[in-house]
Amino acid sequence: MIIMIRKKFYALICLFGIFVFCGALIAKGSDTEPQVKTLRIGYCQSRPYGFYAQELLDIAREMAGAGLLSEDILTKYEGVNFEESFEKEDTPKLWNDICDACLEGSHYQFVRDVFYDMSVVPEEDYESMVNRDDVDMTITMGTAPGVYFVEHEKDNLFINLYAADPIASGIVKSDTERFTDNSYATVDLTPYLRQLDVGYKFLNFKKLGMVYENSETAYVVSAVKEVEQKAEEYGFEVVTRYVTEPVSDDEYDRYYSELKKAYRELVDEGIDCLYITLASIDYEEKMQELLDDAIIPAGIKTLAQDDFEPLAYGALFGVTISDAEQTAGHVFKQLESYTVEGVPFNELDMVCEITPRIGLNMTTAKRIGFDPGFKNLQMIDRIFRNDR
Repeated sequence: MIIMIRKKFYALICLFGIFVFCGALIAKGSDTEPQVKTLRIGYCQSRPYGFYAQELLDIAREMAGAGLLSEDILTKYEGVNFEESFEKEDTPKLWNDICDACLEGSHYQFVRDVFYDMSVVPEEDYESMVNRDDVDMTITMGTAPGVYFVEHEKDNLFINLYAADPIASGIVKSDTERFTDNSYATVDLTPYLRQLDVGYKFLNFKKLGMVYENSETAYVVSAVKEVEQKAEEYGFEVVTRYVTEPVSDDEYDRYYSELKKAYRELVDEGIDCLYITLASIDYEEKMQELLDDAIIPAGIKTLAQDDFEPLAYGALFGVTISDAEQTAGHVFKQLESYTVEGVPFNELDMVCEITPRIGLNMTTAKRIGFDPGFKNLQMIDRIFRNDR
């Protein structure tokens, strides 16, 4: 009897030990589960730009679709496409509407007062954009804010979108490495190479003209290195002219005069295609006028670097290098990985290669006598027409 009692006693002790051990494991597991991080978010752009506004809107759409912002933002901006129609007042209005759509308990909170446009902020006030105590992360759009934040933001996180080349600009080291652990930039390693490949095969140019500012920044933004690489590969000639970009409103008349002069000189040089690089051109107001001055009368083809917007105002051909919806989906996925899954910020995936789309302005094609051919027309994703 005593032996049986002892066996039962030892069995109870073992059973109790198992319960304690399992309870400890459960408690330890719960302690190591990642805690959802809340991000207070600010915004900084290099200048008012439809693509920046569209990207911001599509990020908000992703969050609202996941129940992290009010669905009111989806209803209010249903059918809106800032890439096709944009006014500079649209971005601050959108920002305020996103702030109004913030939900209590959501881990994304947009801070109304932290909205910066570097084209109007005096340089001596740039320091107010960084190391703030009322945000945890800033969304930066364009090359200039990305460069400034990587050099000066020490306390908070930032993500950079729409830099022409975040690696060459020094925002990140590579598609997998950062200079600082608090930085992030979307990286597409070959957008301009893809654009030039398609442009060359479609337009079959022999002498390509380019106009850009003679500066290190413009060299990167205008994809000069990529053009030189493709010129060597395909054997076409590159002819360049330099202009000085405007830094204030009263310099635009001078700037447009320089552009017209440069375009005329390129026509005289015998170019058969103009690569319209990223610049300060107001496409809606000036693109058609600039092309009508010399380029279109000479029957010269045009390849737009800046996605489809120039095609709506007279440029002949374009291959997209960005896609706001695709990029927003990628960025939102990375933010969720950080806030919910506990992935370290400096380990988030920066590579975001978009599927390019091809556009053609048929009105311009007819004006310059360009016949794309039936086979090429089958490649076109979007046709533009205008009668101006």
